[in-house]
Amino acid sequence: MTENDLTGLLLQLADRGVTGIKLFYSGGGDSGAIDDIVYTTSKLNKDDEDAFNEINDLANYGEDVNHLSHLDSALAADIESFAEEKILSDIEDWWNNDGGYGVMLIQIPSGKYKIYNEIYITNSESYEHDGSLIDQSLD
Repeated sequence: MTENDLTGLLLQLADRGVTGIKLFYSGGGDSGAIDDIVYTTSKLNKDDEDAFNEINDLANYGEDVNHLSHLDSALAADIESFAEEKILSDIEDWWNNDGGYGVMLIQIPSGKYKIYNEIYITNSESYEHDGSLIDQSLD
């Protein structure tokens, strides 16, 4: 996707009244995917941190949820593809081994984003034991 394509995509979303998008993703083993994309048409706060907090408050279940795929499945697929290939594939490894999950928040039409990425890490502890098999058999 070129810069012009991405700009056009953001403007198409803005033309439909979208002001913010929240992508939910998860993975483990050796694969990961975007699970859901929701959006808001509410006017967001001008302060970036407050705007990201408002987008982060969006849920992906319930009666009042706006799923981007219901608004425009082609736009949802384009956003998903771009986010997965150009951004999420370059952050901490949330899709391999123990995996992880997170959300990507995008302001529309600016394209500013924030990611909250959680990864699972298994720690190992090593121990050493010695003794005598003969001593153990005498107990």
